[in-house]
Amino acid sequence: MKEALHVIDNDVITLPNSTTTDEVSNLKKLAEKNLFHCPYCKAKLIVKYGDEKGLYFSHMHSEACEESRKIDKAEKKYKKQIERETKVHQVIQAILHDELTTQAKNNPQLEVNYGYKAKPSLKEYPDIWVRIGNREFAISVVTNVTSTADSNLSNQISKRHQTFLEHGMEPIWFIEKKEQSIEKDKNSIVLWDAELTIAAKTTEDQEWDSILSDVVKDEMFFTYFNYPVSHGHLSIDVRSMYYIYSNGDRIVVKVQRLLKDRIEKPYRAFLLNEGYEIPFADALVIKNGFVLSKPEIDQHEREDFLKRYQHLRDEYHEKLRVKEAEQQKVLQEANEQEERLKAAREEEQNCKHQLRQEMIKQRGTSNIPRKMNYEELKSLLRVNINLIQREQMELWSTMPGLRHNYQFVWDLVVENKCKSFDELRPILQTALSKRR
Repeated sequence: MKEALHVIDNDVITLPNSTTTDEVSNLKKLAEKNLFHCPYCKAKLIVKYGDEKGLYFSHMHSEACEESRKIDKAEKKYKKQIERETKVHQVIQAILHDELTTQAKNNPQLEVNYGYKAKPSLKEYPDIWVRIGNREFAISVVTNVTSTADSNLSNQISKRHQTFLEHGMEPIWFIEKKEQSIEKDKNSIVLWDAELTIAAKTTEDQEWDSILSDVVKDEMFFTYFNYPVSHGHLSIDVRSMYYIYSNGDRIVVKVQRLLKDRIEKPYRAFLLNEGYEIPFADALVIKNGFVLSKPEIDQHEREDFLKRYQHLRDEYHEKLRVKEAEQQKVLQEANEQEERLKAAREEEQNCKHQLRQEMIKQRGTSNIPRKMNYEELKSLLRVNINLIQREQMELWSTMPGLRHNYQFVWDLVVENKCKSFDELRPILQTALSKRR
């Protein structure tokens, strides 16, 4: 049976991946002196080396104990479980294990192991299993999320997450940062199914819930942030994402707080902050559990968020006030323009009326019939029926038939209360037919 970790005088070691012939020979001699023992049944182990398996420990006569066979079977299942992961997954898992193992040396309440070794009977395994006092944690890392694999991965994670809970473990998930997708202009984060599944609920998230429960009562709250909220009555449920990545020569965790919103594709959540980085070692600080945050930073970010909300609210309402004032000004100018046009029309009508009255008065009071000329007729018709050039020519063509009696034409306009040449035309035609 090939072993990954082994015991030498109660110290855990890892066999080298590549060794020289002398090193193999030396390890075999140490094994002959009963230096290596199975960590499960405590039986003597021997050292073997081959081209296919490399260097490994084995029970005597290759008769592995029951516990070793169980672990070996669990390891194969675990390797199949993580086939989809990238090499980054292996690196992060190794760093996680090293960091926690180092802490365990100085903390008797801390116990660390690989998930498949700590819980070989499970169907799903965390990458790292941790016990702190009477609490158990299942730590897992997710990489290589793609659009084609996302739904299946989400189902796997949900199943794994539930398995951990059912077996008394508190799940902790880290996700590779390259999967993060933020819409800054909409103050939102767009999530994979897998991300939505592993979003955690922490004490800091509950603090966020408290301050949001008041501010979201403002009906325009999401409008201030330009966030396309999926519905009007969003339940307050702040969650955390832990993105892990390399920053220069160190591994860091980005803590991202978000307000769950859209649970239909595309999955979108309201972004509460830009997130903050903490060194990987700090994220794994243990105080009865994993801290996974910097409470003082979270408090500062909540205060900044409230200030930002107040600023955006005031800015929005000021813009609204200016816009309403501009619209009111435009409306007032339009009303004033309408009043001026109305006054001009009334004045024009008064002028026309006065002119008609004057003509009627002159005609009715004069003992000597006044002879109207064509220019006077045109002037009167332009004012009273808006006579245009084309209509003037048409009118002029009818005048010989009326014996150039311009006064007669004007009398027809007044008597019939004509408003346009179209109304006057049939009246002229009737008068012409009578003259013939």
